[in-house]
Amino acid sequence: MVALKAEYEVGSGVRWHVVPDFDGAALCRRLLSAIAEMRPITDMTRNGIPHEQLCRLCLTAFERGVETAPGREQINAA
Repeated sequence: MVALKAEYEVGSGVRWHVVPDFDGAALCRRLLSAIAEMRPITDMTRNGIPHEQLCRLCLTAFERGVETAPGREQINAA
């Protein structure tokens, strides 16, 4: 199971990361605040979170079926 977790960026709004519900790190390996807003993964499409607000590294890993936070080199591997 995975969920979306917010990262609040100064001046540019929110970036949403894909986070395994059993892990503290996003799929891109970024550690996010324990009190950051969380939303179900279905909100990625169903409730209209704009695509540009999704972390590209997390999205790529999620689309490949990764459900743990691998090393960054694994996500970037072709």
